[in-house]
Amino acid sequence: MAEIVSPWGSYKKAMMAAKYGADAVYVGVPFLSLRMRQNKLKDFEILKKTIVDLQAMWKKAYLTINIFPRNTDIKIIESTIEKISDLGADSVIFSDPGVYNTLKRYMGDKVNYHLSTQTSTLNYEAVKFWYDLWVDRVVLAREVNIKEIVEIKKHVPKVEIEAFVHGAMCMTYSGRCLLWEYFSGRDGNKWECSHVCRYKFKTYIEEERRPGKFIQVDQDESGTYLLSSKDLCTIQHGQELYDHVDSWKIEWRSKSEFYVWAVTKAYSHLRDSMANGTEPNPEILELVNKIPHRYYWDGFLFNDIRTSKPEGEPGEGIITTTQDTAGPVKTKQYIGVITDIKFEKDDKTYFQLTPKHNILVGDTLQVLDDSGLEKEITVDSLLSKTKEPIERVTCNHPDIWISAEGLAEWNIMYIPEKAGTVDKGDKEETTGCINCKG
Repeated sequence: MAEIVSPWGSYKKAMMAAKYGADAVYVGVPFLSLRMRQNKLKDFEILKKTIVDLQAMWKKAYLTINIFPRNTDIKIIESTIEKISDLGADSVIFSDPGVYNTLKRYMGDKVNYHLSTQTSTLNYEAVKFWYDLWVDRVVLAREVNIKEIVEIKKHVPKVEIEAFVHGAMCMTYSGRCLLWEYFSGRDGNKWECSHVCRYKFKTYIEEERRPGKFIQVDQDESGTYLLSSKDLCTIQHGQELYDHVDSWKIEWRSKSEFYVWAVTKAYSHLRDSMANGTEPNPEILELVNKIPHRYYWDGFLFNDIRTSKPEGEPGEGIITTTQDTAGPVKTKQYIGVITDIKFEKDDKTYFQLTPKHNILVGDTLQVLDDSGLEKEITVDSLLSKTKEPIERVTCNHPDIWISAEGLAEWNIMYIPEKAGTVDKGDKEETTGCINCKG
């Protein structure tokens, strides 16, 4: 059965991904992963705890060491790999052959080895090369399409193939990029991606016979986003993914717990439906449209790189969204994520919550339960962090307590219809928080 692989982001997100369908979580190793700026994991004790707790849930932990190092990085690579060699991880994802040699020297056969998408592996001869070097899995370049995957598996049937199925896409699809270094002085092929491809650019044209005379090109009031790719979404291709891809890889960068839960839940539900021979629930698949995202398309995985364009129109093999969903302009807010920490008081059950939205006693909230289906609850009581009664909580106020009928399960996601106001008698209370994004 196909494996669902979700990224770390934080310990809390790793546990949420594992609880809601991920079979494995890939965790950036401090100082050696491309996403260190986003993940901010610099504590080896938390890394160890993540591995232990994932495995206690019968999930796998994959360590990511996918930077492209310079000579000056070799010593820190060796010392860091030595530190993690006995943490008990299941696999290591790497991109550089020198890093692979160092991993083999310190870790030997204690882990499986996965080749990162950063290596830009596109063909079966390259896959066979790495498989002959005892690499167990290849995460293919995102330029590879499903027909090429079928051919790769035909020539190297024993290798595991992993492909990205959902999430943000780099301007350079395999992930190797020099824009970061050029524009901001950060080496994106180490751990300092600054998302330059998402920047708003001013574009100028120069007429051939008038050198030095530049005319600005304006697209709209938001500027021209020349390099920002649409987000990948392959939720409509369940059977093809299930038939040909061993591991479905999900990507999220700096996203919320809600995003983690929703995407993992949607794809794991799709995978389970394929395995059981049942029709997936469209309401659960629709979770991918309830999260903040750019316009979607189904990537080069299901389009020919030579003929398909991400900016194509609907009906050209491209999945897209409307402004009524969480497209590139709007981000849907969520109220917060309930933890499984709870207590009883005055015949009520209170759950711990760090809100991402303002909440008042008496509010009726649209929610998603842990199955991904929508319902409504009414907040009947709120307590402060010290468990004193309060009438309202504000955005990002940590560790408050909430009670509402129907909160029997943890990780219910609260999604307001829209930011606005609620009528509290003779006064209005603001319920939106413009600083919170999902």
